[in-house]
Amino acid sequence: MFKGKLSILFVDMRKSTDLTDELKAKRMVKVYRAFIRMAIQAIRYSGGFTRQFAGDGIMGVFQDSIDEKSLLNSSQKAVNAARYIQTLIDYCLNPALKRKFGDICIGCGIGICTGNIMITKVGMRGKESNDTEENETGIVWVGSTTNYASRYCSLAKPREIFIDEKTYNGIEKKEIWNKICRAKGNKAFTGYAVTEYYLELSEDIAQEAVKSEEQLDPESTFIQNIFDETQEKALLLVDEISKKSAELSVALENLKKRESQVSSSEKILSQERDRLQQWQQRLDAKQVAVDEKETDNKQNEYKIFYNLFAKTYCKDGIIKAVGKDYWTELIEKMYALGSNIGKSQLQVKIDLYCYLVDIYMCFDMYEEAYEALCIQAEYSSWLNSSVVENVVRKSEHWAKLKEIFEKRVYERKDYQEALQKLKSMGY
Repeated sequence: MFKGKLSILFVDMRKSTDLTDELKAKRMVKVYRAFIRMAIQAIRYSGGFTRQFAGDGIMGVFQDSIDEKSLLNSSQKAVNAARYIQTLIDYCLNPALKRKFGDICIGCGIGICTGNIMITKVGMRGKESNDTEENETGIVWVGSTTNYASRYCSLAKPREIFIDEKTYNGIEKKEIWNKICRAKGNKAFTGYAVTEYYLELSEDIAQEAVKSEEQLDPESTFIQNIFDETQEKALLLVDEISKKSAELSVALENLKKRESQVSSSEKILSQERDRLQQWQQRLDAKQVAVDEKETDNKQNEYKIFYNLFAKTYCKDGIIKAVGKDYWTELIEKMYALGSNIGKSQLQVKIDLYCYLVDIYMCFDMYEEAYEALCIQAEYSSWLNSSVVENVVRKSEHWAKLKEIFEKRVYERKDYQEALQKLKSMGY
């Protein structure tokens, strides 16, 4: 029995029942075999395992693993497998089908969900007195993740990958995904989708993608239209409520202006004043709550991007793979996010000091790495002597850093080792 986090991928062939009407049985078997072999190859190559076949559908299972350098996330593995499958179908299988059968092409939808799953073996062994009797056993996947992955697959359009929130949180390149909401039966499923997300192919490959036609299920389309219409009405209702709220605010303001003109009895005037004060208190309380929420959101956004730096620290391969432009833009974004929560550029650099040194050194930005190292030396409580040596040699700057070290040593802060390292280099 196993219990833990897994990413489940479901892929099935779209409109395969229509294909069986157009192709003879023997030809259809070849199409099925080719489709299933490609899906299995993609799942295996991406670090997953194939565990179930259901008609023209396949289930792939992915688990976190660790290589020599870093954690291989199950969500990213599953998305890589989905891209592999779509690339093989549109660049390999469909061109072959088109050459062989004319206009016959296939498409597939892919759904991925991530969560905790318990796996257990069930069934019964063969009779002890009869060795020819087969064991009647199987594997049961306990948990909602598997069911949800199957439903996300059924909701995915041809050439589309549809994933849940947990899977989305574990992948890279989030900017290409679109948040969507789709209906199945009387239930809505929210997630992220991307279409035609192929693997990057060599320029030597001249083959163009051969895509199947998108055929919509009338029943699903009808339900989705109802769901979309309901969403639109809800948005109109929210807009109407907002307008009424604005009108109410204006009315309350006018009421305050008229208070000075009221010449009725003291009792009525007092009651009216108390009522208005209660409204103001409620409005003030709501405004405070909104301001606090906005502040929390800004701080959380800063932490999210900060974690990107922390998780890639000392992972030079990942840093270089993402590219210099990406990190330059991300650093500028951190300055802007820091400004939103009252941090100066210096304070942001102090937060990111060692990460900035690592990133700048990866891209041979030695001047910037030296400046970041000086900030770390002045404001942090630790330094790596080998990093100090490497940055000084590459940048050929040392004076400012030595001045900071001597000041810290004079103030009895523990930088004696770093200062000795600098002196041993001849500075």
